[in-house]
Amino acid sequence: MGNAGQKLFTLRELKGFDGKSGKPAYIAFKGKVYDVSGSPLWTGGKHQGRHFAGTDSTEEITNAPHAEEVLTKFPVVGELRKEKPSIRTLASRIEGFHPHPMLVHFAIAYSIAIPILAIIYISTDKPSFESASYYLLIGDFLTAALSGFSGVFSWSVTYEKRMTRVFIRKAMFSVLLAVVVTTCFIWRTVDTNILISEVSYSYVYLALLVILVPIVGILGHYGGKIVYS
Repeated sequence: MGNAGQKLFTLRELKGFDGKSGKPAYIAFKGKVYDVSGSPLWTGGKHQGRHFAGTDSTEEITNAPHAEEVLTKFPVVGELRKEKPSIRTLASRIEGFHPHPMLVHFAIAYSIAIPILAIIYISTDKPSFESASYYLLIGDFLTAALSGFSGVFSWSVTYEKRMTRVFIRKAMFSVLLAVVVTTCFIWRTVDTNILISEVSYSYVYLALLVILVPIVGILGHYGGKIVYS
């Protein structure tokens, strides 16, 4: 039971208070529903273009750099009603394990190590470094795909498929990463001597490997913007 005079909201009902078209802007945090309509930081139901009214913002606010106490200045208008588990709830629980951050760190580490090992091979002429670069490329190919799927899943569950400039740019560079990694993986698998032969197109292959570093750097930058803004 909620407190007297306070309403019990379902997630579906809460979506109706998204701050758009003159409607109030409500957000839920740890079971309580707050009215943030009066805040200039929530104009139009958006906060910094990445957080949205009409949603349960518990996880976003908990992970935000600012303290939870900022909500105490907003009036509590109700409580979030506990609902029976659904597919949406199950998806949220899976998202609670943060599969995307776990997988994306592997892709980032692999993408940086691959060209380093390839360059060391060219400098030392020791085949073990070239082989190690290829083995990591296999891992990058697998984890980049899984990271992409988990990223779409996280975007769908946590951010309800909202398209902002940050998400669009992150999606573009994610596709670019997948294309470069896949191209290098197939090329090296088909031509096992691509670096060893040291012909002209060997350096094209090496250049593609080196490009992985700025790509994952940019992806990390936009990922940080999403999480910490």
